[in-house]
Amino acid sequence: MKQTREYSFDILRTISMIMVIIIHVSNIYCRKYDFISSQSYIFSLIFNTISRVSVPIFFMISGALLFNRNFDKKKYMKRIIKFLILIIVWDLIYLIWEYLYLGIKYNKLYMLFVQPYRAHLWFLYTIIILYALQPILKYLLNKANSLIKIGLFILWITFSTLSMYSYIISQVFTIFSYIGYFIIGHYLYQYIQKQNLEKYNVVAIFMLLLSYGASIYLNYKSSLQLDTFYNIFFAYRTPYIMLCSFILLILIYNKFHSSKPNKMIMFFSDISLGVYLIHGIFLDITSNIFDYAKINSLIGIPLFSLTIFICSIASLYILRKNKILSKIL
Repeated sequence: MKQTREYSFDILRTISMIMVIIIHVSNIYCRKYDFISSQSYIFSLIFNTISRVSVPIFFMISGALLFNRNFDKKKYMKRIIKFLILIIVWDLIYLIWEYLYLGIKYNKLYMLFVQPYRAHLWFLYTIIILYALQPILKYLLNKANSLIKIGLFILWITFSTLSMYSYIISQVFTIFSYIGYFIIGHYLYQYIQKQNLEKYNVVAIFMLLLSYGASIYLNYKSSLQLDTFYNIFFAYRTPYIMLCSFILLILIYNKFHSSKPNKMIMFFSDISLGVYLIHGIFLDITSNIFDYAKINSLIGIPLFSLTIFICSIASLYILRKNKILSKIL
């Protein structure tokens, strides 16, 4: 079956790519809870919370595209090998980068097989597990009836809620939450292709704002009570972020599915993974040169995020001209 490019997914990848950078910049502000004003902290929570849909959307797009295609063993193995290489290469890149630029020496190379050297590289470790599970998940989904699928979804939401209040459940449920996004991306994509949901846009936007608002309020209230940065209520596995992710995917699909593709957006979409991987270098540089805490987050987060985004795009544009480097970027 011939596949056509889904432009709404290009839009979502571009938005999510920028949001990931915003998350990492706003995290620096949030972790400086004791050194920034309450106003700056509130703005950093707002930026952080709004951007949290980015990672779930990446997983849902992957699920929507992969489960919608016939299983191809050759492409399956090629994809697994590609991400194994990415993991090895980018762990080494950041290991060398941090040693040369930050003076950090790492003595546990054997640990790179089970956990990423750099925190944001966890995405590669997780997505390769999901890709590896693709044929098993596809088989189980084909065998499951509607009742089982609904039951699993209810369990997913239940454990998502419980994970906000139980550390043990949160640790066990985390990987299953990403599997859930992977699978739901497939079903949600199938559903919105068949149904006209634009008439519910107003209700959807209201629910989006309500869910975002609840997450921001609960995190801020908890931060005040504990007198420290608190982020449980905008974790990727929480029902607040789940709902926001579903709604944003639906809204963007409704708005741009039939739109004429923009070449710049498609370019950004194509290099979104590269930006995700390389932006940590420019995050290090900007946070090393500037003391983020001295600039109000309302100004600092958009300013530093834009700077990191532009530097990442520019560096990728240059490096991709080399055939070998383009393979790992």
